[in-house]
Amino acid sequence: MGLAILAIMVIAIGAMLRILAPSMGEKTGSVRLLSYVIMLFGMGLAVMNAVVLIQVGEVGVKHFLGRVSQNPLGQGVHIVNPFASIEKMSIREQAFPTDGGIESIEAQTSEQLNVNLEISMLYRIDGANAPDLYQRIGTERQITSRIVLNAVRNGVRDAVATKSINEIFSPNRREVANDMKREIQAKAGDRIEVIDVFVRDVQAPPRVREAIEEKLQREQQVAAEAFQTEIIQERARQQAEEAKGIAEAQRIISEGLTPEYLTFFYIQQLTAMPDNTVVYVPTEGGIPLIRNLGGR
Repeated sequence: MGLAILAIMVIAIGAMLRILAPSMGEKTGSVRLLSYVIMLFGMGLAVMNAVVLIQVGEVGVKHFLGRVSQNPLGQGVHIVNPFASIEKMSIREQAFPTDGGIESIEAQTSEQLNVNLEISMLYRIDGANAPDLYQRIGTERQITSRIVLNAVRNGVRDAVATKSINEIFSPNRREVANDMKREIQAKAGDRIEVIDVFVRDVQAPPRVREAIEEKLQREQQVAAEAFQTEIIQERARQQAEEAKGIAEAQRIISEGLTPEYLTFFYIQQLTAMPDNTVVYVPTEGGIPLIRNLGGR
């Protein structure tokens, strides 16, 4: 619009010089030529303003004298009213907050406990809705500040209000993020499309954090005691098996110690003894006999 106004002013200056040229005397021809040059320059500016280039990933909204065209301009070159203004909006995926930032939100769980969450989101604007969005809300920056920000804050709080503190701190944060996405989309309506929501961090109140830490310590202690119990049980099982083995060995030995075997073993030992060995020989009457193998 500013370029079109400049073009009008340049053409008007050229026209004024053309009108005043006859009164310039000998300079009439030069002034008249200059006026034509100025008017041609102004017309060139007007033509330039009539050609609009919409880049890839953008959509254009045309408006003139307070009226917004409901036909969005897609990517490419367009010839438009040189006096119309073109508002360009991105229809690519955008991050909220921008530049990899995070939005810190305080919300209450179903137990009325406050938690601080760090949230980020991916969204995009539907190009077909761009004219209506511009007419109702404004520029892309205004859409972000009025629609996206409010939808994120209210949607996250509504989603957290249905969750317990255990669900918020559970390892499965994907389910919590999906509920947030659904609530944010409901708040935003068809004005934007919510692509994904990410829960970066969750901070609980101090007393809740202390309770969680105590619970973890108890669980670790119980696990350690259970491990020690398993070690003791394993040792007892090994000792029981060892005792069974000894008992079985003793049973086998006792069954094999027959009188005949003992007599045979006794004779073997006598032959293996050196000279001058004293041997006590038991008798049936219980009176021991002494034998000197050396003969002395």
